[in-house]
Amino acid sequence: MHPIMAKLTGSFWPILIALANFFHPRPIAAQQSFLRLEVDNAQVVSSNFLGVNAVYHGFSYMQEADSIQLTSAQREREFQRIKTLGLKIARTWYRPDWSCKTDLYGDYDWQSARMKSFCQWLDRMQLLKVDIALQAGWWFTRDTYFGRSAPDPEKDPTVYAKWVASSMHYLIKVKGYTNIKYLVLFTEPLNYEVGLIPRGFTEPAYYAKVCREIHLALKANGLRSAVKLVGPNSGSTDTAAHVKWSVENLNDIVDIYSWHTYNGATFNTNPPKEYEGWSKITQAGLSLMQATGKPFWIDEYGANRPSETVRHTPDYGNYLAQSVAAFINQGAQTSLLWILFDQKYPSLGTTNDDSFRNGIHRWGLVRHPNDNISGAGKPHPAYYAFQLMSKHLGGGDGTRVFKTEGTDSLYIVATGREQGLSVMVVNGSRSAKNFCVHFKKNTNGKFTRFLYDPESIKVSNPGDEIVADKTFRATAFKDRIPPRGVAIYTTDKNL
Repeated sequence: MHPIMAKLTGSFWPILIALANFFHPRPIAAQQSFLRLEVDNAQVVSSNFLGVNAVYHGFSYMQEADSIQLTSAQREREFQRIKTLGLKIARTWYRPDWSCKTDLYGDYDWQSARMKSFCQWLDRMQLLKVDIALQAGWWFTRDTYFGRSAPDPEKDPTVYAKWVASSMHYLIKVKGYTNIKYLVLFTEPLNYEVGLIPRGFTEPAYYAKVCREIHLALKANGLRSAVKLVGPNSGSTDTAAHVKWSVENLNDIVDIYSWHTYNGATFNTNPPKEYEGWSKITQAGLSLMQATGKPFWIDEYGANRPSETVRHTPDYGNYLAQSVAAFINQGAQTSLLWILFDQKYPSLGTTNDDSFRNGIHRWGLVRHPNDNISGAGKPHPAYYAFQLMSKHLGGGDGTRVFKTEGTDSLYIVATGREQGLSVMVVNGSRSAKNFCVHFKKNTNGKFTRFLYDPESIKVSNPGDEIVADKTFRATAFKDRIPPRGVAIYTTDKNL
């Protein structure tokens, strides 16, 4: 062919192809392949989903001698974020030192500075309709003999239980905080020793004794039915350690079983495992307590490998979404992220390799506003992925979780209540994916999409949140999700 003819012919090829496609269009399936995702909205996995929640301590009003305390404006910004998130449950720190003058055997001081500050925070949580999972102390056994040098196994369990029950009476009956609905039986009480173990007891045996005394004290003052006891809150292991022991020894008093997991397995897993790792650790605990018929929580999770900076990356938002998807699909009633915001612990100036810097715990999704750090007060990118899940997957009000089936690194979750249905799709791969969502039963209304794209996080300035960008008909719909993206589609206009 003559060079000039070849050049002219080449230049017309795009036009010829476009005309051919216009007059003889290929089917969409032939142009692009779509992965099939299934939502069986006729089959319920769990019927009382409580939402995507977090550990958020009641420190906001605590007064410090240094400049790290929050200002009024900073507190309001924090509470506005709680409102935007639609947080359903906050698990908070609570120990005897806030209300005991000297030790557990002395008088209680419900008007102490710490208790007043704590109650101010509880006031705001009640206004924001956030339920509280209150710690019945933090360290075991240390808190059970607060103010004394050694434990007394004959007297301490009863005295400690009296303090717990008295705290519940003051907070629920006197102050009216009926949103305190859960009582957490210490934190990782059986994973390591924090305090002295009384002679003649193993740590598990003494834990059982103290927990049983708390149960009895709450029955005696009429508040046992007001709160659900959550335990054993065991630390991160591949086997959900101590859940089986709790079933065998405390099933008559534990209402909700719980365990922790970090990095998708153990705290030291490096690199962190993703969806399958989170599913495996959830299944490990579930297999140990499922026969009880009781609900379970993953009440701490997160990642710290290969270093704490993993939590500062946009990809951490996808990582959290994979973990939440695994928890929900395995039937967890809720999960509580460690932790929602970077927070300053009262009277603590610790710096250590667990991300404490001068008493501020840098595990949160939002930097502490008074920290000596770049971007103080601003969210890390992953905050916006968590925001989508906390707000748009709902929780409470009879929210159900439906059976789903994902494929090829696409993970899918479906939740629903009377007001509508929400579907989350998480792309675990590093390439964009086309997919089509199919429903077992017909759905009503239109799906509104909220997208977390790690490469391009788009938020509204006034609300500091990801806003809707597309709508889809509420039948089988097709979409394309970016690499490591998280998308939520909802017909629930109240979320």
